[in-house]
Amino acid sequence: MDTNIISLAQQIQHYFPKFYLAGGTAIMFKYNHRTSYDLDFFSFKAFSYNRLSQKMTGLFKNHIDSWQRMEDNIDFFINGIKVSFVFFPFENLEKTEKKNDIILASDIDLFLNKVYVAGRRIDPKDPFDAAFLYSKNQWGKDYIEKNFEKKFHGQSYKIYLGALCSFDDYGDLPQWIKDTLLTLIDPA
Repeated sequence: MDTNIISLAQQIQHYFPKFYLAGGTAIMFKYNHRTSYDLDFFSFKAFSYNRLSQKMTGLFKNHIDSWQRMEDNIDFFINGIKVSFVFFPFENLEKTEKKNDIILASDIDLFLNKVYVAGRRIDPKDPFDAAFLYSKNQWGKDYIEKNFEKKFHGQSYKIYLGALCSFDDYGDLPQWIKDTLLTLIDPA
């Protein structure tokens, strides 16, 4: 695992303790399951993008290559590493964990986030990460569906799962990913 990304995550976590990692890099920090070169810091509470950008540019002024503000996040490129601060208004179901002074979402929250984001973008890292976490934890299908609909109130788990399992959209995925995720779908 790249020590530069760990060091940067620790620095950012120190200055922004209300944020936590909730993407593929959080899974990498826990299990070293794949390589990831971006940091996705989430907050379920709204935050000031202006204040955050002022603080970041003050702390990392000589290291920020560029930054960009979007609707619900702000991205900084620090020494080639993408660092995102994301407003994600969905509370975690389980307590966050701490590893190497970095706050990480729980496995179930990471898994549910991966299912959710698959309905909003097409990125082969999402089925890979979801299949990895499901293989590792083997949650029951009812448990997953109940918790998805609890976390993402008003959203249909089956629609998001369908998006995650639309394998043709992702290009060439390893068969183990498809086989693992297909076990989550009830036969017709």
